[in-house]
Amino acid sequence: MHDPIQLELFKNRFASIAEVPCVIVNVMRGGPSTGLPTLPSQGDIMQARWGTHGDHPIIALAPATLTETYWETIRAFNLSEQYRTPVILLIDEILGHMSERVELPDSSELEIVNRVKPEASPDEYLPYATANGSHVPPMADFFTGYRYHVTGLTHDVTGFPTEDPAISQTLVERLQAKIKDNLKHILKNEESDLEDAEIAVLAYGSVARAARVAIAQARETGLKAGLFRPVTLWPFPSAQVAALARRVKGILVPEMNMGQLVGEVERVAGATPVTSLNKANGQPISPTEIGVALSRMMEDL
Repeated sequence: MHDPIQLELFKNRFASIAEVPCVIVNVMRGGPSTGLPTLPSQGDIMQARWGTHGDHPIIALAPATLTETYWETIRAFNLSEQYRTPVILLIDEILGHMSERVELPDSSELEIVNRVKPEASPDEYLPYATANGSHVPPMADFFTGYRYHVTGLTHDVTGFPTEDPAISQTLVERLQAKIKDNLKHILKNEESDLEDAEIAVLAYGSVARAARVAIAQARETGLKAGLFRPVTLWPFPSAQVAALARRVKGILVPEMNMGQLVGEVERVAGATPVTSLNKANGQPISPTEIGVALSRMMEDL
C-alpha cells in the first residue's frame, strides 16, 4: 500500500477498530491526485469522516492560526488518549506554509491527558472490557507485563476476532457511544459578532480568517453579519448549528472545495436559507469574495 492517502485511510480505520490512540495530520492541498500539489484546498473534509470502510466515529479538528494549530495539536493528542481513538488534524496548505508569531507556553502550563491504565493484574486483564459506566476500556502499555491481541477485525473483550452478531453489534455501538456521549468535551467552536447578526458566515480553517475581515468590512456598511467557526469539524456540531439557524435569516458557507461541509449545515438548518461559496482552483477565498456573497444574500432575503 504505497498511496499515502490510502495508507492514511487504512491507519484511520485500523486505529478506530483496534482503539489505538494516534494523531493523523492532514495538510490539505489541491487535487484530485497530484493536481495543484502545492496550492490550498479544503477538499479532504468528507474524506476525513467517511473515507474508510466500516462504521465508526471520528474526531477531526480544524485550526485557523498557527497558535491555534499548536494548541489543537495538544488537544488532539489528549482526545486520542482519553477516548482511545484516532484524531485527525485538518489544516490546509495556507497554514502549512504560513509564518507567523507563536508564543509557546512553559511546559508546566500544558494540560496533558494520559490514557487510563488497567487496575487488573496481567493475568486478569481483558483489553476491551469496560467498567464503571465508561465506554473507553483501560489500555495497558506494551512491554509492561500485559499481553493482548490487536486486530483490525471485530473482536470480543479479549481482542480476538469474532463474527458473532451480538458481540459485533455491541462493539460498534460502544465505539459510537464513547464519542457521542462526550460531545460536550469534544466539540469546540468560536462565535463572533453574532449577537445582532442577520447573516452568519460558517467558515473553518484559513477561510475563517478571510471571513473575519469580510464581516468587519460588511458591518462598516451596515450589513449585520457574524462568524460561526467550528474548530471541531467531526463530530459535526449539529445542535449548535441548528440553534444558529434559528437566530439568523441566512447562513453563508465559504469553502475551498465544491461544497462539502455545507451539506451538514443544510441538514440541520431547517427552513433557514444556506448559501455556498465554493472555490477549487488552488486560490484562497478572499474577503472581497465573501463580502460580495454576503451582499447578494442580503438582497435576496
